[in-house]
Amino acid sequence: MEWIRISSNKLKIMLSAEDARHYALNCDSADYADSITREIFREILSDVQEQTGFDASDDKVYIQMYPSKEGGCELFITKMGLVLSDAEQPACAGVPHAAKKPLRGSKSPATGRKKRDALRFARFEDLLALSRRLSPVFHGKSSLWREENGIWWLLLEQDADVAITYRFLREYAHTVNPTHIELLLPEHGTPVCTENALHILAEL
Repeated sequence: MEWIRISSNKLKIMLSAEDARHYALNCDSADYADSITREIFREILSDVQEQTGFDASDDKVYIQMYPSKEGGCELFITKMGLVLSDAEQPACAGVPHAAKKPLRGSKSPATGRKKRDALRFARFEDLLALSRRLSPVFHGKSSLWREENGIWWLLLEQDADVAITYRFLREYAHTVNPTHIELLLPEHGTPVCTENALHILAEL
């Protein structure tokens, strides 16, 4: 078993075919909702915790699994508690988030780095519904990807944090830290539309 510590809340684990047999994990047919599969995930994370320093025992985790060409599988694990704490800082009482004064020495939103967001859709209908609602007010960049397992991803980039500015996103999609997804999609996804995806979808 090999692993890559992507960040404080992201870990990639590569299981060989022998590793998969050891954990009785069938990467092609495993059911995420099955209690036995979840117990296998917990066992794997426990086994690598000492080596990786990645402790997810007190966090909700988001796990994506893909079969590898060698007969094993790859696991991408994200601790959702850290993702949400970074992405959902509450606004000060009575002061909108966008109106907060920047810290001394920090760049203003107009000159700082663009904010990136990754939205996960289990149903294409939800993707279309959100696109039609968000398109009139969104003025950044957008691209559409599709995973091998049929999941749709909409990647957004603009000055403001989309997930914070438009709270209604959670009605349609699951928000995931984009750094993790941008590493995963080139290997396990297909680009469907690389420019103006949001506005193109809104016209469908």
